[in-house]
Amino acid sequence: MRCFSSIPLLLALAAADSSAADGWAFFEGKVRPLLVKHCYECHSQEAGKQKGGLLLDRKEGWEKGGDAGPALIVGQPAKSLLIHSVRYEDEDLQMPPKSKMAPEEIKVLEEWIAMGAPDPRVESLAAAQPKKTLDIEAARQTWAYRALQQAPLPAVKDKAWPRNDIDTLVLAEIEANKLKPAADADLRTLKRRLSYDLTGLPPNDAEASDLTYEAYVDRLLQSPAFGEKWGRHWLDLARYADSNGGDRNYTFYQAWRYRNYVIDSFNRDLSYYDFIREQIAGDLMPAKDDAQRRERMIAATYLSLGPKMLTERDKEKLHLDTVDEQLDTIGKSMLGLSIGCARCHDHKFDPISQRDYYALAGFLRSTEIVMGTRNGCVNVASWVEQALPKSGPEFAELKQKVERLELAMRLKVERDFMETVAGSKALTKLPLAGVIYDEASAELVGNWKESKLSKNRFGDFYIHDDKKDKGVKKAVFRGALPETGIYEVRIAYPAKGNCDTQVPITVEAFDDVHQVIFDQTKKPSVGGLFEPIGRFHFEKGGRVNVIVNTGGTKGYVIVDAVQFISEKDIERESMALAMANGSAHGDPLLTMSSAALSKELNKQIDALKDADLAMTPRDFADAGDVNLRVRGEVNQLGPKVPRNFLSVLHRGSAPEIAAGSSGRLQLAEWMVSAENTLLDRVIVNRLWAKLFGRGIVSTVDNFGVQGEKPTHPALLDHLALTFRASNGSIKTLIREMVLSRTYQLAAEGKSERVKADPENKLFARHSYRRLAAEEIRDSLLQLTGELNTEQAAATALTYGEDLDDLMKLDKLMHRSVYLPVARNNLAPDLEIFDAANPEMTAGDRPLTTVPTQALYLLNSSFIQKQAATLAQQAYAQADAVTWLHQAILGHAPEDAAAKRAQAFIDQSGTDREKALADLAHVLLASTEFLFLE
Repeated sequence: MRCFSSIPLLLALAAADSSAADGWAFFEGKVRPLLVKHCYECHSQEAGKQKGGLLLDRKEGWEKGGDAGPALIVGQPAKSLLIHSVRYEDEDLQMPPKSKMAPEEIKVLEEWIAMGAPDPRVESLAAAQPKKTLDIEAARQTWAYRALQQAPLPAVKDKAWPRNDIDTLVLAEIEANKLKPAADADLRTLKRRLSYDLTGLPPNDAEASDLTYEAYVDRLLQSPAFGEKWGRHWLDLARYADSNGGDRNYTFYQAWRYRNYVIDSFNRDLSYYDFIREQIAGDLMPAKDDAQRRERMIAATYLSLGPKMLTERDKEKLHLDTVDEQLDTIGKSMLGLSIGCARCHDHKFDPISQRDYYALAGFLRSTEIVMGTRNGCVNVASWVEQALPKSGPEFAELKQKVERLELAMRLKVERDFMETVAGSKALTKLPLAGVIYDEASAELVGNWKESKLSKNRFGDFYIHDDKKDKGVKKAVFRGALPETGIYEVRIAYPAKGNCDTQVPITVEAFDDVHQVIFDQTKKPSVGGLFEPIGRFHFEKGGRVNVIVNTGGTKGYVIVDAVQFISEKDIERESMALAMANGSAHGDPLLTMSSAALSKELNKQIDALKDADLAMTPRDFADAGDVNLRVRGEVNQLGPKVPRNFLSVLHRGSAPEIAAGSSGRLQLAEWMVSAENTLLDRVIVNRLWAKLFGRGIVSTVDNFGVQGEKPTHPALLDHLALTFRASNGSIKTLIREMVLSRTYQLAAEGKSERVKADPENKLFARHSYRRLAAEEIRDSLLQLTGELNTEQAAATALTYGEDLDDLMKLDKLMHRSVYLPVARNNLAPDLEIFDAANPEMTAGDRPLTTVPTQALYLLNSSFIQKQAATLAQQAYAQADAVTWLHQAILGHAPEDAAAKRAQAFIDQSGTDREKALADLAHVLLASTEFLFLE
């Protein structure tokens, strides 16, 4: 009996073997030839290509999948990426790319997947060419990413020379190279150097002469001019501008608030760690009062300041491009890394994977920067602005005005889209919301018949299947939505008794493929046109497809339009429809025409341009993780990547982020944590570079492999540890640097040190530097007594809605940091002397020497005017020549120079004042005035 009991098992095994054999035969006879014909050219080891990271010449290849995830889901053709791509259901993912496979070939692949995707191929992926991977652990041991090292101070031969630890660390390298430091600079040279380095202005002789060097340092650090000078350095990093640049150079009416926040932060020595926190997540941070809340909201403008392609029609691309610009700015300005290079693939040089990029991108894609429309054109986006808190009813009123402006923007976008397909149902009478696609937008399979028989339609006509070719005809609507969330999907049709009651509709949402059976004899409940078929989860950038099928139907199947409306807009639309029917009262905006909304938009924007607003971002309601984009293509979705920090610096788990939150608070806290050693190394190197002429790491914006290695790694870490111990006090570290003997060395043109170390990598001498563009202009105004030292406000406001035209700035006497900064239209007086390009982070401005600079110094009406003013002041002096030298150069002329100048004036005859103006002009254009020793 025991023998007979094994017979069923044997039969089952035999049946399984037979089934497997049949499946393998199906694969070998039908599937493999298709893969060879259509796929191996780009996805096989033999072809040497693995496009999208996918191999289809082995079973393990499709099981693992490529950059976009598994190629197929066994038993579920409709959910398989392979079928999705060969059906050409997504215009951005069509395989094979040259031509679509025949319907019968696609059917073979569908049958194969449905039967379990049998595949006898046993070659392993390991046999294929291995992909180069990032060695994160090895990178963590390198100088840029390892923990800060507190090394003991080195021994030096000349023990009397150092005045602080900086000097000891510098002298050790100088001695190791068998050199000696230069002589100390004289006090007059030092005070001029200090004054420009700390305030950007020439020294006040009366003030400077009465103070010791150390006391003078402390006086300058407390000057309001300190924040204006060092705030300008940070504005270079933050790509500060008063206009958008890009395709539309709209004026950023509120950007000036961020500029002044930066200046004030440097003046009050705000902890650098709080400074970083507030710029990344100030709008989310708690505040003790309205004043701090305002300050932190303004700080977050940092994220909004970048140039944007506001006319980009693909709004998801606009959002992701904005994120890319933000990551590039954060990476370079705060971390010294080119994070943006990992958008399309793993970084080619630095330990930043593409997953790292999208882990960080999730924080910023969850943050709303661009929205609405700026000029009434549906294709031109605007940006988020928020009311700044204050006591009293004005705050609530201002918030309401901003909310109404955003409503007008949203309505304008809806109207413009729907009016392009409006027909018998005029949209002024039917104010629908959301996104609507007319039948003209559908991809039609089979011959559909147009009809205008029913007046109850959306657009000029609708189409029907004429009750022919059932099962063949279908209409495919491919949508694109502005944000992730739950949407109600509605179908428009004129209900008729001869329509079918069992119309099959497929909704391909992000989470699943849904099948709906719909009755087209039922009267539509929304405006007499649309009827909901369900609510579904759609992802921004994901698939948004609605397919009206005819299979299994007997009556007419009608296709008119499909509407996608966010859950949050349904109540507002209901109010608008009620108002259109005269059964309710509400905001007149809800029923305005497109033209009326355009006028209202312009009116509201103009009314709010000088209101108490800030360019403060906010979290999207649908904040969450984002999908990796295969090869950086917006619509090529790979796996969803949890939000996290750079893996080369972060060893812990991903942060816990509440639903509906961007996680920027967690990002800000990690950025300033001790684990992120790059933050400290990068900022102390920037401070050093501004004071000593070059950084310890000379590539101040790039601490990666393509950048330079530190000349003094122990000094870099010493400064970083000192900075961390001071809780990020910029002034404390600057003070220590300028009190060092290294800073106080003389500059040299020729010496053994210059010959041995022409780039001054050892800091054995001081480096000459030309005055910055702003320093030149500010000095010219300061010397004549015309400089307005008050803090300015919205200096760009008077130039209109964009800053494309040449701006006349001759009436503005404030410091140059307060002048309007227009992208694509920099002030010529500043641009000619290498002012920062506000398109991107500029930690190290280019230094050019070109003929136009000399021509400017010779012919500029501004310089000629300043020279004439100085001549008028000198005219009344007993010794005009000495007075001009003292005023412009900070010292009396040498005897020979004084005699030559006096002879020149004496030769001028009666026009002495003109001669004095020419002398002043010569001194203002001189190397001694333009350069610091």
